[in-house]
Amino acid sequence: MQVSFSKYLYASLLIFIAPLALKASDGKIEKTLLERLSQPKISFESTYMDRADIEGSEGNVQVIKNRIKINNSTFGCSYTNWAFDWDNVDKLPFGDGVHHPVEQMHGLNFSMTKPYRINEKWFSLSLISLNSTFEDNPKNSLSFGLFTFASYTINDDHTIQIGAFGSYHPVRTLVLPIVSYSYRARHKDGIQVILGFPNTHIGYHFNRDTLIRFGVVYSNSLFRLSDNSSVEPSGFNEFQDFMGNAGISYDLNRDIKLTGDFLYSIKRDFTIYDKHGTKLESYVIEPAAGIKFTIIWKL
Repeated sequence: MQVSFSKYLYASLLIFIAPLALKASDGKIEKTLLERLSQPKISFESTYMDRADIEGSEGNVQVIKNRIKINNSTFGCSYTNWAFDWDNVDKLPFGDGVHHPVEQMHGLNFSMTKPYRINEKWFSLSLISLNSTFEDNPKNSLSFGLFTFASYTINDDHTIQIGAFGSYHPVRTLVLPIVSYSYRARHKDGIQVILGFPNTHIGYHFNRDTLIRFGVVYSNSLFRLSDNSSVEPSGFNEFQDFMGNAGISYDLNRDIKLTGDFLYSIKRDFTIYDKHGTKLESYVIEPAAGIKFTIIWKL
Protein backbone atom coordinates (compact mmCIF):
# COMPACT_ATOMS: atom_id res chain seq x y z
CA MET A 1 0.00 0.00 0.00
CA GLN A 2 1.64 3.19 -1.18
CA VAL A 3 0.04 6.30 0.31
CA SER A 4 0.20 9.51 -1.71
CA PHE A 5 1.05 12.57 0.37
CA SER A 6 -0.70 14.93 -2.04
CA LYS A 7 -3.94 12.90 -2.04
CA TYR A 8 -3.89 12.83 1.74
CA LEU A 9 -3.29 16.57 1.93
CA TYR A 10 -6.10 17.40 -0.51
CA ALA A 11 -8.55 15.14 1.31
CA SER A 12 -7.67 16.71 4.65
CA LEU A 13 -8.07 20.22 3.24
CA LEU A 14 -11.56 19.33 2.04
CA ILE A 15 -12.48 18.43 5.60
CA PHE A 16 -11.50 21.96 6.61
CA ILE A 17 -13.13 23.78 3.73
CA ALA A 18 -16.55 22.13 4.07
CA PRO A 19 -17.51 23.77 7.41
CA LEU A 20 -16.73 27.26 6.06
CA ALA A 21 -20.23 27.42 4.63
CA LEU A 22 -21.56 27.30 8.17
CA LYS A 23 -19.85 30.56 9.09
CA ALA A 24 -22.28 32.80 7.24
CA SER A 25 -25.35 31.10 8.68
CA ASP A 26 -24.24 31.07 12.31
CA GLY A 27 -27.35 32.49 13.93
CA LYS A 28 -27.57 30.42 17.09
CA ILE A 29 -28.85 31.92 20.32
CA GLU A 30 -26.09 32.86 22.75
CA LYS A 31 -25.49 30.18 25.39
CA THR A 32 -24.76 30.74 29.07
CA LEU A 33 -21.29 29.90 30.44
CA LEU A 34 -22.65 26.76 32.16
CA GLU A 35 -24.27 25.60 28.93
CA ARG A 36 -21.02 26.11 27.01
CA LEU A 37 -18.99 24.15 29.57
CA SER A 38 -21.36 21.17 29.51
CA GLN A 39 -21.94 21.35 25.76
CA PRO A 40 -21.04 18.06 24.03
CA LYS A 41 -18.53 18.25 21.21
CA ILE A 42 -17.13 16.06 18.45
CA SER A 43 -13.43 16.17 17.56
CA PHE A 44 -11.81 14.72 14.44
CA GLU A 45 -8.03 14.60 14.20
CA SER A 46 -5.95 13.39 11.24
CA THR A 47 -2.14 13.08 11.31
CA TYR A 48 0.30 12.13 8.56
CA MET A 49 3.97 11.32 9.26
CA ASP A 50 6.21 11.01 6.22
CA ARG A 51 8.32 7.97 5.49
CA ALA A 52 11.24 7.44 7.91
CA ASP A 53 13.99 4.82 8.12
CA ILE A 54 14.44 2.46 11.02
CA GLU A 55 17.89 3.36 12.34
CA GLY A 56 20.55 0.90 11.27
CA SER A 57 18.51 -0.55 8.40
CA GLU A 58 17.10 0.36 5.00
CA GLY A 59 13.55 -0.51 6.03
CA ASN A 60 11.18 2.40 6.61
CA VAL A 61 7.62 3.25 7.62
CA GLN A 62 4.97 5.87 6.93
CA VAL A 63 2.14 6.43 9.44
CA ILE A 64 -1.36 7.89 9.22
CA LYS A 65 -3.39 8.34 12.39
CA ASN A 66 -7.09 9.26 12.55
CA ARG A 67 -9.13 9.81 15.68
CA ILE A 68 -12.75 10.68 16.36
CA LYS A 69 -13.89 11.68 19.84
CA ILE A 70 -17.14 12.76 21.46
CA ASN A 71 -17.22 14.20 24.95
CA ASN A 72 -18.66 16.78 27.32
CA SER A 73 -17.38 18.09 30.64
CA THR A 74 -17.99 14.70 32.33
CA PHE A 75 -17.91 11.77 29.89
CA GLY A 76 -15.89 11.02 26.76
CA CYS A 77 -15.19 8.21 24.30
CA SER A 78 -12.96 7.93 21.25
CA TYR A 79 -11.79 5.60 18.49
CA THR A 80 -8.30 5.85 16.96
CA ASN A 81 -6.90 4.11 13.91
CA TRP A 82 -3.21 3.88 12.99
CA ALA A 83 -2.29 2.79 9.45
CA PHE A 84 1.33 1.76 8.77
CA ASP A 85 2.90 1.53 5.32
CA TRP A 86 6.28 -0.26 5.39
CA ASP A 87 8.89 -0.32 2.62
CA ASN A 88 11.92 -2.60 2.15
CA VAL A 89 10.31 -5.11 4.51
CA ASP A 90 13.08 -7.63 3.84
CA LYS A 91 15.61 -5.16 5.29
CA LEU A 92 13.77 -4.47 8.57
CA PRO A 93 15.49 -5.71 11.78
CA PHE A 94 12.20 -7.30 12.95
CA GLY A 95 9.36 -9.29 11.40
CA ASP A 96 9.68 -12.20 8.95
CA GLY A 97 11.12 -10.20 6.03
CA VAL A 98 8.09 -10.97 3.86
CA HIS A 99 4.93 -9.55 5.42
CA HIS A 100 4.32 -6.05 6.70
CA PRO A 101 5.03 -6.17 10.47
CA VAL A 102 1.87 -4.19 11.36
CA GLU A 103 -0.70 -2.70 8.99
CA GLN A 104 -3.52 -1.45 11.23
CA MET A 105 -3.86 -0.68 14.93
CA HIS A 106 -7.01 0.29 16.80
CA GLY A 107 -7.59 2.22 20.01
CA LEU A 108 -10.72 2.61 22.17
CA ASN A 109 -10.96 5.04 25.08
CA PHE A 110 -13.67 5.77 27.65
CA SER A 111 -13.18 8.47 30.27
CA MET A 112 -14.96 10.26 33.11
CA THR A 113 -13.90 13.70 34.36
CA LYS A 114 -14.76 15.41 37.65
CA PRO A 115 -13.87 19.12 37.95
CA TYR A 116 -14.25 20.88 41.31
CA ARG A 117 -13.75 24.52 42.24
CA ILE A 118 -12.41 24.76 45.79
CA ASN A 119 -12.39 28.55 46.02
CA GLU A 120 -11.49 31.57 43.90
CA LYS A 121 -7.81 30.56 43.80
CA TRP A 122 -7.90 26.74 43.76
CA PHE A 123 -9.44 24.42 41.20
CA SER A 124 -9.06 20.64 40.91
CA LEU A 125 -9.76 18.08 38.22
CA SER A 126 -9.66 14.28 38.21
CA LEU A 127 -10.02 11.95 35.24
CA ILE A 128 -10.25 8.17 35.09
CA SER A 129 -9.98 6.29 31.81
CA LEU A 130 -10.31 2.81 30.37
CA ASN A 131 -8.27 2.09 27.23
CA SER A 132 -7.74 -0.74 24.78
CA THR A 133 -5.19 -0.61 21.93
CA PHE A 134 -4.71 -3.65 19.74
CA GLU A 135 -3.96 -5.02 16.27
CA ASP A 136 -6.91 -7.42 15.86
CA ASN A 137 -7.57 -8.95 19.28
CA PRO A 138 -8.34 -6.80 22.38
CA LYS A 139 -7.49 -9.64 24.77
CA ASN A 140 -4.94 -8.51 27.41
CA SER A 141 -4.95 -4.99 25.97
CA LEU A 142 -6.98 -3.18 28.65
CA SER A 143 -5.29 -0.40 30.58
CA PHE A 144 -6.54 1.95 33.29
CA GLY A 145 -5.48 5.53 33.82
CA LEU A 146 -5.89 8.12 36.57
CA PHE A 147 -5.04 11.77 36.10
CA THR A 148 -5.53 14.32 38.87
CA PHE A 149 -4.22 17.81 39.51
CA ALA A 150 -4.87 21.00 41.44
CA SER A 151 -4.56 24.41 39.80
CA TYR A 152 -3.68 27.58 41.68
CA THR A 153 -4.40 30.99 40.17
CA ILE A 154 -1.69 33.44 41.21
CA ASN A 155 -3.39 36.29 39.38
CA ASP A 156 -5.28 36.88 36.14
CA ASP A 157 -2.18 36.02 34.07
CA HIS A 158 -0.30 33.33 35.99
CA THR A 159 -1.40 29.81 36.99
CA ILE A 160 0.45 26.74 38.27
CA GLN A 161 -0.68 23.11 38.29
CA ILE A 162 0.55 20.21 40.41
CA GLY A 163 -0.63 16.62 40.40
CA ALA A 164 0.08 13.10 39.15
CA PHE A 165 -0.69 10.67 36.36
CA GLY A 166 -0.79 6.90 36.77
CA SER A 167 -1.65 4.03 34.43
CA TYR A 168 -1.81 0.26 34.64
CA HIS A 169 -1.19 -1.95 31.60
CA PRO A 170 -0.35 -5.69 31.43
CA VAL A 171 3.15 -4.71 30.25
CA ARG A 172 3.91 -2.14 32.92
CA THR A 173 2.61 0.35 35.48
CA LEU A 174 3.54 4.00 35.07
CA VAL A 175 3.38 6.88 37.57
CA LEU A 176 4.46 10.40 36.65
CA PRO A 177 4.37 13.71 38.56
CA ILE A 178 2.70 16.71 36.94
CA VAL A 179 4.07 20.22 37.35
CA SER A 180 3.18 22.94 34.88
CA TYR A 181 2.94 26.69 34.56
CA SER A 182 0.69 28.74 32.30
CA TYR A 183 0.75 32.40 31.37
CA ARG A 184 -2.40 34.03 29.97
CA ALA A 185 -3.71 30.60 28.90
CA ARG A 186 -7.35 31.74 28.87
CA HIS A 187 -6.77 35.11 27.25
CA LYS A 188 -7.69 35.78 23.64
CA ASP A 189 -5.10 38.47 22.90
CA GLY A 190 -1.30 38.68 22.84
CA ILE A 191 1.16 36.08 24.03
CA GLN A 192 0.28 32.75 25.66
CA VAL A 193 2.69 30.31 27.35
CA ILE A 194 2.17 26.79 28.69
CA LEU A 195 5.22 25.01 30.15
CA GLY A 196 4.83 21.41 31.24
CA PHE A 197 4.65 17.76 30.29
CA PRO A 198 3.44 16.24 27.96
CA ASN A 199 2.64 19.51 26.17
CA THR A 200 4.66 22.73 26.05
CA HIS A 201 3.92 25.62 23.72
CA ILE A 202 4.31 29.35 23.21
CA GLY A 203 1.56 31.07 21.24
CA TYR A 204 0.40 34.46 20.10
CA HIS A 205 -3.16 35.65 19.45
CA PHE A 206 -3.39 37.86 16.38
CA ASN A 207 -7.02 38.41 17.35
CA ARG A 208 -9.70 36.62 19.37
CA ASP A 209 -10.13 33.95 16.70
CA THR A 210 -6.56 33.24 15.55
CA LEU A 211 -3.68 31.74 17.55
CA ILE A 212 -0.26 30.69 16.22
CA ARG A 213 1.89 28.45 18.42
CA PHE A 214 5.20 26.61 18.61
CA GLY A 215 5.91 23.76 20.97
CA VAL A 216 6.83 20.17 21.80
CA VAL A 217 4.39 17.31 22.45
CA TYR A 218 5.07 13.86 23.92
CA SER A 219 2.88 10.83 23.16
CA ASN A 220 3.00 7.15 24.06
CA SER A 221 1.02 4.26 22.54
CA LEU A 222 1.26 0.62 23.67
CA PHE A 223 -0.42 -1.95 21.38
CA ARG A 224 -1.33 -5.60 21.78
CA LEU A 225 -0.08 -7.50 18.70
CA SER A 226 -1.97 -10.17 16.78
CA ASP A 227 -1.81 -13.81 17.91
CA ASN A 228 -0.01 -14.64 14.65
CA SER A 229 2.06 -11.45 14.42
CA SER A 230 5.31 -11.74 12.48
CA VAL A 231 6.88 -9.33 14.99
CA GLU A 232 6.00 -11.17 18.24
CA PRO A 233 2.89 -13.42 18.47
CA SER A 234 0.48 -12.14 21.17
CA GLY A 235 3.17 -9.66 22.19
CA PHE A 236 3.14 -5.88 22.42
CA ASN A 237 4.80 -2.94 20.73
CA GLU A 238 5.21 0.58 22.00
CA PHE A 239 5.70 3.86 20.16
CA GLN A 240 7.12 6.84 22.07
CA ASP A 241 7.26 10.19 20.29
CA PHE A 242 8.62 13.66 20.97
CA MET A 243 7.19 15.96 18.30
CA GLY A 244 8.06 19.57 17.59
CA ASN A 245 5.13 21.47 16.12
CA ALA A 246 4.30 24.83 14.57
CA GLY A 247 0.62 25.46 14.08
CA ILE A 248 -2.38 27.73 13.90
CA SER A 249 -5.81 27.56 15.57
CA TYR A 250 -8.82 29.40 14.19
CA ASP A 251 -12.26 29.79 15.79
CA LEU A 252 -14.53 29.62 12.77
CA ASN A 253 -17.49 30.54 14.99
CA ARG A 254 -18.62 29.91 18.56
CA ASP A 255 -19.04 26.20 17.90
CA ILE A 256 -16.31 25.21 15.40
CA LYS A 257 -12.55 25.38 15.88
CA LEU A 258 -10.00 24.41 13.23
CA THR A 259 -6.31 23.70 13.83
CA GLY A 260 -3.42 22.84 11.52
CA ASP A 261 0.12 21.85 12.49
CA PHE A 262 3.41 21.11 10.81
CA LEU A 263 5.20 18.37 12.77
CA TYR A 264 8.78 17.16 13.08
CA SER A 265 9.70 14.06 15.05
CA ILE A 266 12.54 14.93 17.41
CA LYS A 267 12.73 11.40 18.83
CA ARG A 268 10.70 8.26 18.02
CA ASP A 269 11.26 4.85 19.60
CA PHE A 270 9.72 1.49 18.66
CA THR A 271 9.91 -1.18 21.39
CA ILE A 272 8.85 -4.84 21.22
CA TYR A 273 7.67 -6.91 24.23
CA ASP A 274 6.74 -10.60 24.40
CA LYS A 275 3.31 -11.79 25.57
CA HIS A 276 4.51 -11.77 29.18
CA GLY A 277 5.53 -8.10 28.99
CA THR A 278 9.28 -8.77 28.86
CA LYS A 279 11.17 -6.21 26.80
CA LEU A 280 12.89 -7.81 23.79
CA GLU A 281 14.26 -5.09 21.52
CA SER A 282 14.06 -1.34 21.03
CA TYR A 283 14.60 0.56 17.77
CA VAL A 284 14.89 4.21 16.80
CA ILE A 285 12.81 5.64 13.96
CA GLU A 286 14.68 8.38 12.15
CA PRO A 287 13.30 11.98 12.24
CA ALA A 288 10.56 12.83 9.75
CA ALA A 289 8.14 15.64 8.96
CA GLY A 290 4.36 15.50 9.11
CA ILE A 291 1.10 17.43 9.25
CA LYS A 292 -1.96 17.34 11.49
CA PHE A 293 -5.47 18.75 11.07
CA THR A 294 -8.15 18.93 13.74
CA ILE A 295 -11.79 19.97 13.79
CA ILE A 296 -13.64 20.52 17.09
CA TRP A 297 -17.39 20.98 16.73
CA LYS A 298 -19.59 21.84 19.71
CA LEU A 299 -23.03 20.34 19.23
